[in-house]
Amino acid sequence: MVSVPTNTGGPWNWPLSWRIIILFNLSFYNMMGNVFAAGISPLFGLLVQEFHCSVDEASRLASYALLMLGIINLCALPIVEYIGKRYTILISMAIFLMSNIWAANAESYNSLLGSRLLGGLSGGIVEALGPFIVSECFPQHQLARAMVVYVGFLAAGSAIGPILAGAIASGLHSWRWFFGISSIAIGINLITCILMLPETTHLMEDYLARDVITGATVAKNDISCLEDVNSSGNSMQAREVYSLKNLWIERSFFLRFSFIKEKENPVKLFLAPFPLLLTPAVLISTIIFGLMIGWTALTSIVISNVLSAPPLLWKPWQVGLINLGPLLGLLVGLPLGGALADSLSIRAEKKAKGEHDPRSRLPAVIIGALISPAGCLVIGFSLQNQLHWIGIAIGWAMLAFGLTASANILLTYSVDCFRTRAGHVGVLVNVVKNGLAFGVSFASMDWFSRVGPAAQFGTMAGMLWVGYLAIIPLYFYSQSLVRMSEGFL
Repeated sequence: MVSVPTNTGGPWNWPLSWRIIILFNLSFYNMMGNVFAAGISPLFGLLVQEFHCSVDEASRLASYALLMLGIINLCALPIVEYIGKRYTILISMAIFLMSNIWAANAESYNSLLGSRLLGGLSGGIVEALGPFIVSECFPQHQLARAMVVYVGFLAAGSAIGPILAGAIASGLHSWRWFFGISSIAIGINLITCILMLPETTHLMEDYLARDVITGATVAKNDISCLEDVNSSGNSMQAREVYSLKNLWIERSFFLRFSFIKEKENPVKLFLAPFPLLLTPAVLISTIIFGLMIGWTALTSIVISNVLSAPPLLWKPWQVGLINLGPLLGLLVGLPLGGALADSLSIRAEKKAKGEHDPRSRLPAVIIGALISPAGCLVIGFSLQNQLHWIGIAIGWAMLAFGLTASANILLTYSVDCFRTRAGHVGVLVNVVKNGLAFGVSFASMDWFSRVGPAAQFGTMAGMLWVGYLAIIPLYFYSQSLVRMSEGFL
């Protein structure tokens, strides 16, 4: 039987084209999980008609899926310990595909709810593994750009899902086709992951080796690796034992997963991420990321219900199209949360003569910290005064802008501070964000009816600004806080 090879030098030495394909395979799967969870909102009217359920019951189809997306993150690392990241993702994707097929054929509300629970559990595993795999595949000078692609796809799912659902429901006059077309997309993604999602697990020594490689050296290695493969086609560099073909086969189709180190107790692995919540870097990043996702989910549910109810009575495709606003906001934020953050990091490293400081990316958070909470105020004011729908769309775009322009930078900062525990950071971020999203979405319409949109969205903006203010001491005392944190981890 073939084991996972551990002497290949680590995924950061793989061809850049491999790592980009892995990133997009991973990100697309993550996006489809959020398409599944959030895409159902424009379909509430059709579901109420067919299953004779209440609007609150229809909203729970989105809320419970979000809850399952978060809960399963806690089980991801114990599963990975025994079967590896590749097979964990492939098996979960196969189950996710089946849950979408089940949803497309559900004949009752309870059956559809069951498919939503299973889909959330299976589709959520990749959320915990995403930051882990991205951290393993991309060195520090590329980390923010890679992470912003991952976060961008994650957040885009919440906008693309409703757009597709509304268009499909209106064009094909059936909510079932949304899950049918999603099943096709997931099936294609499963095939591409089978072909190019090799196991990225390696030993602690690989992390230590990477830490002494500067960004310029890594970039040079990337280029030389590609040149060796494309021009000579004979062999890799002397330090790479396996040819690309053998590496791909052994990392993709191994029959026995083995570490040199002993496997840890599953209960210990289950509890391992939680001490990181005592570290200021991870705690603040987790809270802000969770609030951003939570407010995005709440906004989707509130706006879908308000626009589809009397007196507006928007059609599903119209409700879906207003999600173009947040999608545009996410796209505008990509270069700020990726290229700008990495350029600040590279510049700071040059000034420090090669010494890397994770906090060097944090100044880029300022733009998103100002614009994103202000978007909440615009949405609340527009709903309160029954202004033109364009006000809602602009406010939603401003809110979503913060996900890629600022929340991504905080996630990158946390992963960069605790590289060897990137999987634990991913678990905590996703458990908290989906837990918050479930809580606020579950009570979203109740809250809206009780206090009104201006007070609701004003409170949301205030909480975001308080979270962002906490970044100021985090920046000035970053190094001492990280050293203190390492002392009790």
